[in-house]
Amino acid sequence: MKGKVIILNGTSSSGKTALARELQMQYSAPYLLCALDAFWDMTPYKIPAGSNNFPHMKLAMAKSVRALAETGHNVIVDIIFCGKKTYDEFKASLAGISVSVIKVECPLFELEERELARGDRPIGLAQSQFRSVHEQVSYDLIINTLDNSPKQCAEKLMAALS
Repeated sequence: MKGKVIILNGTSSSGKTALARELQMQYSAPYLLCALDAFWDMTPYKIPAGSNNFPHMKLAMAKSVRALAETGHNVIVDIIFCGKKTYDEFKASLAGISVSVIKVECPLFELEERELARGDRPIGLAQSQFRSVHEQVSYDLIINTLDNSPKQCAEKLMAALS
């Protein structure tokens, strides 16, 4: 039996990880969290993590998610698409798997405030991703994290997907 996949796509600081953790708490079935940050954390310390040095990291992630789903694991994917390119890679890699693609959005002013508050991301990262992350991506649902807590977002997502 194949697992289900929920893809949370949004800019840095949009609330994907908080939403993913809340989903893990609320779903009765277990879901693994497969986060892009964990893949970048695998890179050697002396080589900057990024698509220039590791151009196929997101494709490797997509294939890893497929392997997890094919072995019966439910997976929540926390990712930042490079627009259509990454979306197409995930779509092709996950063909035949139950996949829901969720747009996690937040206004730029709030993203910038969250980025400053976090202190663990380069300033301007969210702004640099803001336009391209959702470009030519088809979504099953849109979740806005400005007006809703992670718990409220998770409840909306779960209700929409049930």
